[in-house]
Amino acid sequence: MEWLYSKGIPIEAQYLYRKALEMEGQGKDTTALRYFRQALIIAPKYTKAIFEMGNCFAHLGRFDEAVAMYDRAIHINPDSAEILKKRDDLLSSDGKKHGSGP
Repeated sequence: MEWLYSKGIPIEAQYLYRKALEMEGQGKDTTALRYFRQALIIAPKYTKAIFEMGNCFAHLGRFDEAVAMYDRAIHINPDSAEILKKRDDLLSSDGKKHGSGP
């Protein structure tokens, strides 16, 4: 597991984030969500963890929760083109099917 330190984020939260990514990479999205939640208890504004949590929800078909996480991440980091695109893509494709879209 490669370590890239994120300035201002406690090392414990970063460890939990990395474990969550590992679980997500193995297709264990439910377990990954637990690690992301723990990371966010330590660092509530950890945008990367919030964004990846949204991705887990999307993988699990929980689109409303995914959009909520993307919106939360955008609120913290409104300049992130990646987060905006991911949310908009979800709303335009899956969101229409699940009542979340425009």
